[in-house]
Amino acid sequence: MKQIIKTITEIGINKDTDLWLSGKIKLVNIISLVNFIFILSMISLDLFFNKTYNLSIILLIISFVMLIPYYLNYKKKYIASRVVFLLFAYISICSLAILFGKEFNFQYYLIPGVGMSLIFFRDEIGNKKWIFTFLGIPLWIILEIWFVLYSPIISMEKYIEVIPYFSTFLIFLTAILMFGTFTHESDKHLNNISNMNKELKKLANIDPLTKLYNRRFMDERINYFFNLSKRNKGFLAMCIFDIDFFKKVNDTYGHNAGDKVLQMISELAMENFRETDFVGRMGGEEFCIIFTYGNINVVKDAIERFRKIIENSIVKYEKNEIKITASFGISYLTDNIKTQEELYKNADSALYEAKNTGRNKIVDLI
Repeated sequence: MKQIIKTITEIGINKDTDLWLSGKIKLVNIISLVNFIFILSMISLDLFFNKTYNLSIILLIISFVMLIPYYLNYKKKYIASRVVFLLFAYISICSLAILFGKEFNFQYYLIPGVGMSLIFFRDEIGNKKWIFTFLGIPLWIILEIWFVLYSPIISMEKYIEVIPYFSTFLIFLTAILMFGTFTHESDKHLNNISNMNKELKKLANIDPLTKLYNRRFMDERINYFFNLSKRNKGFLAMCIFDIDFFKKVNDTYGHNAGDKVLQMISELAMENFRETDFVGRMGGEEFCIIFTYGNINVVKDAIERFRKIIENSIVKYEKNEIKITASFGISYLTDNIKTQEELYKNADSALYEAKNTGRNKIVDLI
């Protein structure tokens, strides 16, 4: 049943339809269908309780006219659908009010009509949208003057009192459906924008090749945790590592093989470090790890375990099996370190020593 309702109310919408436009299409569909159903119900009341069917005939014509916008959405004539909806709505409201008088409360349909104009054409058809937006206001004034000057063309005495109440309820329901649907679609639109912003922010922080954090994000994290650890006298360690003889891998097997090696390193890093440890690619074959919790022994043990995993791993590329190693330099935040640049410089110096004293090893500076 839910799927049937979804299909009926989303006529004219496909996977390529803009989310904001989808909300407008759905709103026209829902209001058209609900008015069609309730107007037919009003006709049923009139047919059951009265012997004269003037109201029924007029309402029957209006009910089918109100399906034209629904059909236009189906034909993907979206702006035409909304224009026709509002024009027919205004014409029908005025005609019913003039024919049957103010007791039927048809004139109050102009209230949701003005609201619909603002929603329907918020970002379309230029300044013409204000014609539709404010058309309901002078029409309302004209109708109120008409009620003072002229009597209803068709006498109210022929109709039971329940019909005006039924009409009022339909006006109220139309307004609720209009603003409810619009609010729901607006929420979806805003959520979509929020999710897109989150995704864009995530992409801005992620290295596209390795899916690790990029240098910009790592610099921000280093700055944040450095200041936080300095202020709270907390633990902070930084490890910089790179792949030994990475240029030789590129020269021997090609850059695609080098990319495979970088991706393997990132996968191993994501599998072997904690969520509180931030791992990023600083550029080329150089990586960085920020440890925000633990102690010196915990950090050295984690990096030594990671070093051995890399050493024992094989990158398969085409028919080749590529073995690699990595060298690591670690720096710890101490009272002697005054800036984050010093922390980074110490880690870089430790890495330099590791590479100059045999590679595939860890050197730490305190």
